[in-house]
Amino acid sequence: MTYEEKKAWLWRYRSAKRFERLRLDELATLEAEAMHTTQRYSATPGGGGDGQALPRAVERIEEARQAAEAQSTVCDAIRAELMDVFSQLDDEVDFMILFRRYILLENWDKIAVHVRLAKRWTFTRHRAAIEKLEIKDSTEQHQTASIQHPESEV
Repeated sequence: MTYEEKKAWLWRYRSAKRFERLRLDELATLEAEAMHTTQRYSATPGGGGDGQALPRAVERIEEARQAAEAQSTVCDAIRAELMDVFSQLDDEVDFMILFRRYILLENWDKIAVHVRLAKRWTFTRHRAAIEKLEIKDSTEQHQTASIQHPESEV
């Protein structure tokens, strides 16, 4: 794999986490809406609706919960793959740079502070660390990550 392909492979976790956050936000929104059970959910005389609004709301919440759990499982699997690849690194600073960038999703300024290097030197170490990594390009792994969020580019 080239340097750019390796970076794209490593960024899969960021993409998966973004979709997990979206799923969790959707779940929170549905739960908040369901907490406001008023006349619109009941089949009272003179009220509109068929009286099935509450069961439908519960069904939507359950579907959203299952989608969030499935996305969380995808995130866990990708994280495990990344950690397995990061274990190839012998240097603790290189490991910290990649871990903070691709797992903790920190920006360069924070990373440079944590590893106590100049930002420019952090970039240099980052590139060298990525080039050291031997990533087995598995089409199946890319497809697994893409299935959960087909809009993203892997």
